[in-house]
Amino acid sequence: MKRALLLLLALLLALPASPGGAAVGDDAANLRSAGQFLDRLVAGDYSGAHALLDGPAREDYPPDKLKDTWEALPPRLGPLVLRRPGRTDRLGGRPGVLVRLEFEEKAVEARFRFNRRGRIDGLWLVPADLRVPLPPAPVDAPPPVSTALFSERDFPVGDLGGTLSLPRGAGPFPAVVLVHGSGPADRDGSVGPNKPFLDLAYGLAERGVVVLRYDKRTWLRASTLSPEATAEDVQVRDALRAVRLLRALREVDDRRVYVVAHSLGGYIAPRIAARDDELGGLVLLAGLARPMYEAIPEQIRYLAQRDGLVTELERASMEEAGRQRDELAAHLRGEAPAPRRTPLGIPVAYWRDHAGTRPAQEALALGKPMLLLQGERDYQVTVDTDLRLWREGLAGHPDARFITYPALNHFFLPGAGPPNPEEYRRESRVDPQVAADIAAWIGQH
Repeated sequence: MKRALLLLLALLLALPASPGGAAVGDDAANLRSAGQFLDRLVAGDYSGAHALLDGPAREDYPPDKLKDTWEALPPRLGPLVLRRPGRTDRLGGRPGVLVRLEFEEKAVEARFRFNRRGRIDGLWLVPADLRVPLPPAPVDAPPPVSTALFSERDFPVGDLGGTLSLPRGAGPFPAVVLVHGSGPADRDGSVGPNKPFLDLAYGLAERGVVVLRYDKRTWLRASTLSPEATAEDVQVRDALRAVRLLRALREVDDRRVYVVAHSLGGYIAPRIAARDDELGGLVLLAGLARPMYEAIPEQIRYLAQRDGLVTELERASMEEAGRQRDELAAHLRGEAPAPRRTPLGIPVAYWRDHAGTRPAQEALALGKPMLLLQGERDYQVTVDTDLRLWREGLAGHPDARFITYPALNHFFLPGAGPPNPEEYRRESRVDPQVAADIAAWIGQH
């Protein structure tokens, strides 16, 4: 697949990753409307498809843009071979429908958001296989693992599903809670065929560390969140609950409980630690050091430029991402009204809370032990920018250690050559050295 596809799908038509909200409306009618829209696209009736849109979607996607977007897919993906039945979901706090479209080479997910009149007012196309496309039914969850070195059992975190990995022996053992990065994610942190949180849990449990991993709230409990949800609602509160539950176990040394946070989770980890004085310390895996809306345009630019050729479509994607970043930043400074389009479609309330976080400053003020791990092949959270900011911000920290891995990417999976999102689709495992380094660091504290 050409690199333009990721920009065309994941970036130019931005993924609505809103924290959540309650669904209302007629699901059956929404499913029919989404089906009719796709029927008209397939038939080449772009005016008819446009007539089904309302509000921002109607303005943003006139018939000629629908035509250009839809007809650009087969040359890159091959012909459309299968359209799976739609399913309902919540997008930006409103009813939504998701339909998986399987082209000959790759799958795409069409996402429709509906307003209170039952009309399509949000439309997005995103790659369907960057993460596991459908939440697994509880009956399909893998059975707990039992080995000579550790065992597992179900361990809910409030209303979220969780799994406890417990080393064999008398204990008490040190313990960690795994905190996700951005986007919906199951307890294993599944990305395509890869499960980095599961790999970490097994690697740490084999080395004598108790591990609690749980489903992120936006994975299966998005309906419990309002459109005005902040990081407190999406992640912080659940992480603190997980820490308390873990500390209460007799098998756990309650003085040695740590948070291990990935990517955006690393950005909010100091906030979590500030709310729990007894936390033993923080481990950041590719921890973001700046607001995510600042990093998004850089990711888009990297994807566009990595082959040395920037198309007009890619140029438009970069310009749009930069415009959304600048308009949001101006609003957050009080210099402009709320932007009509925000990065990733996330409501302004979340971004306002997000921008108020100063992770390195907050971590330095805490003074808790910290281990920061970074793959040098990470184009999403980078050595040159994010890790540099952490190093500078923690220069006066009494106990902060940094480790980098030349061959590892954002999910600490091994690879070679320039990093790219396609490698997330190839089955791999987190490098065992990562779990070994974390366990050794914990053993020193």
